[in-house]
Amino acid sequence: MEDKRLTNRLLTYWDRLRGTLPLPQWQKFNVGSLEDIWGQCCVWRVDIANLEKRVNNYTYEYIGMSAQEALGKDMTGTMFVSHFQKFPGAKVTERVDEAVTDSKPICDEGTFVNENNKVVKYRSCLLPFGTKEGRVTHVVLGLSWKAF
Repeated sequence: MEDKRLTNRLLTYWDRLRGTLPLPQWQKFNVGSLEDIWGQCCVWRVDIANLEKRVNNYTYEYIGMSAQEALGKDMTGTMFVSHFQKFPGAKVTERVDEAVTDSKPICDEGTFVNENNKVVKYRSCLLPFGTKEGRVTHVVLGLSWKAF
């Protein structure tokens, strides 16, 4: 029986794809394996802005319809840094640097106010992907939520 909880599904997929490597390779990521939950996900490209200070920029490459609804708008193409808290759903991104630095998934839960002034209660999972050498190039966010 397949687990239906989004975070568990994503963690299982991440572990299976990773195998014996430090983290799963982005080039082997297959949306088809997660097709039924893909609308609840986002993909961020990781760009190193300052290697010395370990500051990264992140760009929304994909944002599923459910995730767009949670945030209150489509943020595809939008760039952010984890400590910049002036955009919808910034609470969800607070720990992205930790996921990139540690090359490990991070699950979290909490609340935020979206672009439409709705309180969103969420569970999230940040999954780092990258190269076989261990450099993180992308982070997948899985987001289950309810607005009030």
